[in-house]
Amino acid sequence: MIENRVKQQLNKLKAEQKAKSKKRKSLESYIKDNSNRFQDKLNVVKITQKADTDLFANAIKALMKKK
Repeated sequence: MIENRVKQQLNKLKAEQKAKSKKRKSLESYIKDNSNRFQDKLNVVKITQKADTDLFANAIKALMKKK
């Protein structure tokens, strides 16, 4: 019974981490591919801020490096 519950929690955690990773990869791809115009850069920052607060600082750093 306890093992089953632990397995369920582990599977849930794995699914959450996989979703975060997928979201992060798609945002990073968007940053790399669509940051030529200022409006694109601003959209990336807005999307990143709402999607993942940890990624927000990284997105700003990446955009500033391209400047």
